Amino acid sequence: MHKYQIGLTASYIALSLGGFYFIYAIKYYLSSLIALALFTMDTSKLSPEHKIHRVLAQRDSELMPLGDEPWVSIHLPFYNELNVARRILEACMDINYTNFEVLVADDSRDTTVEILRERGWRHGSPIIKFVHRRDRSGYKGGALKEAMRYMHPLAEYIVVFDADFVPPANILRQFIQKFRLHEKDTKPVAAVQGYQLHYLNRNENWITKGVRAEFSGSYMVERLAEEVFGAMKMVSGSVFMFRAGLLKKLGWNHSITEDWDLTLRLYLEGFKVVYTPLIQAPAEIPTTVRRIIRQRMRWAEGHTYAVRKYFLSVIRSGRISLAEKLEFLYFAPYYLQSCVFIFGCFAWAVAQYYKRHPFFWTPTLGWSLVLSNFCAIPVMGLTGVFLEGDLAEDYSGVFSFIALSYFIMPYQAYAALKGLLEAEEGYWVRTLKTGHVTDYFLGVKLRGFIEWLNRLRTKRELEFVDDLPAIRFPVRRLLLFCIVFLLCWPLLEFACGVSTGQCLVNNLGYVLRGVVNG
Repeated sequence: MHKYQIGLTASYIALSLGGFYFIYAIKYYLSSLIALALFTMDTSKLSPEHKIHRVLAQRDSELMPLGDEPWVSIHLPFYNELNVARRILEACMDINYTNFEVLVADDSRDTTVEILRERGWRHGSPIIKFVHRRDRSGYKGGALKEAMRYMHPLAEYIVVFDADFVPPANILRQFIQKFRLHEKDTKPVAAVQGYQLHYLNRNENWITKGVRAEFSGSYMVERLAEEVFGAMKMVSGSVFMFRAGLLKKLGWNHSITEDWDLTLRLYLEGFKVVYTPLIQAPAEIPTTVRRIIRQRMRWAEGHTYAVRKYFLSVIRSGRISLAEKLEFLYFAPYYLQSCVFIFGCFAWAVAQYYKRHPFFWTPTLGWSLVLSNFCAIPVMGLTGVFLEGDLAEDYSGVFSFIALSYFIMPYQAYAALKGLLEAEEGYWVRTLKTGHVTDYFLGVKLRGFIEWLNRLRTKRELEFVDDLPAIRFPVRRLLLFCIVFLLCWPLLEFACGVSTGQCLVNNLGYVLRGVVNG
């Protein structure tokens, strides 16, 4: 009787935790399907005002004349950026735009200050201003808040780049074009978020490969689906343009995740964020596990602290749509996902050991949840690198990403719980930038975008070439099959009582026996 109770309890715990995580898995699989379909859609059949046209507006800013260029103020928060300061300043000076300034919000305590004092920055165009603080009160948010005091009075837009980014020459025109595409939206746009393309040192080690795959899944798949659904989207700390007047009203606060805090406040004011993967700025990737852990712990703590702070306000708000509230609920326990998955797997293993299950438990129900949940994020990352056209180079990073995500899981979970329970947020932990470059950025190829832009209906295939003749591998079809199967398998097992996995095993056994017996 005792063993029966333990096994049954473990089964219900495994189903509860596995089902909770499967809600996230459903979102990841559906996002992957949407992204794959979106980039192969025949847009000639859609009206010019269709949402898809606005999500994937052409990147060539010259196609849309701007007339009088509105003033733009670029803000660069610095803190001991000796290795990258000169690089981003030179990139900003090369931006193809007339009416803009560069404002460096500097909190440095090292010789970065000496780079800023070089005479060359203060001559010619654009206008470059340096605001140096003697203390770090408010961290990055405090520095950006101070910078706004010195902003050009005619500035209509503010753009923020972290110091390790390299903005391309036409990025300001792209941002403004995106704003203009959404001028007639019912809900006003506060900010346009671009793609933080973690690319510059992607081949430095297994960690950078893993983070590269992670961001591909997030920015090429998940955020793209959020844009299609009209869900809540984050201002993500860098590579975004904000309406200057609104940002003056909202202001920067002193949170350790100032971007997420700002996102929630702008939605509470009745505004929204729009996202496009076609506005890209390459950046550096953290190179050690220690740096990744410290960065993600800050994200988890600040994120959960802000969720607790604004939760009731967001849920009760009449200015936030149902789709945006659902996305907020999805964001709320975001950094506890891995922890839920691990405990769910442990409970399932206990249930399997005692072999005591509820009456509706099919032979492969547990396996279906475990495998479907485990593959959800890797498949999304694989879809992202495939859509960018870099599958042959970056697919191995998916395996690095899997290992990395579960290694840092307990640290993220601890930080998230800390943010949920603490009275005040912790302190800011800086991520070191090395300035090391292994891959020079010429623009992500965006496999699907090229097909969409030229209205090609051919199927793209990946070739693996060795000494043998080329073998064509239908990657898109394989991804679609895997996504649909992994999405439907647990649903069939649980809802219909159909042991899909057992049927597959039996059929495979029949095939193998037929081959052996001739």
